[in-house]
Amino acid sequence: MASSVISHDELLEEAYCIADAQGLSALSVRSLARACHVSVGTIYNHFASKDKLTTATIELFFRRSVFDGFCRLDVHKGFVDYCEDLYASLVMVLDRFRRCWLKGAEVLPVAEKNAAHLREQQILAHALRGLVEVYENDAAIRTDLPVGFDAELVCRFTFDNMLNALHAGENNCPILFGLLRRTLYNA
Repeated sequence: MASSVISHDELLEEAYCIADAQGLSALSVRSLARACHVSVGTIYNHFASKDKLTTATIELFFRRSVFDGFCRLDVHKGFVDYCEDLYASLVMVLDRFRRCWLKGAEVLPVAEKNAAHLREQQILAHALRGLVEVYENDAAIRTDLPVGFDAELVCRFTFDNMLNALHAGENNCPILFGLLRRTLYNA
């Protein structure tokens, strides 16, 4: 196979295209090498294992699909509005991920599933920190909230309930967002 110079980002972009078109189960070091016209060793120079390749590809999916649009603080958007927009985006993104990317995922090795789960937890922790930042910068939130209504606890409660609703397949969380709006803001 001809030797060629290819960057980490170019490999990751091609891995993304493979997973997006055929599902994660179609992504392998060999399939990526074939698609990029490089040797398998070239792939391993950039990704130490298939787990790392799979995890990086999933991370790119979520970064493009969700976090690029939500990792910027908009001081003109309130906490609950931000949460509603984030939830609506997550509903669409997770539907696409499940339909397209998880095709045949049951055949993925346990090590890859574990690596992806660990990265998912890190991404969720990052998202929670972002919610805390949005909460802390929302000047419209009442200052006379009861003890225990600090940013970290309110955001953890909100995020946990959003994740539970996503897991249950709910398209929205009107009760959660309505309660938050009535509790956090002056009417």
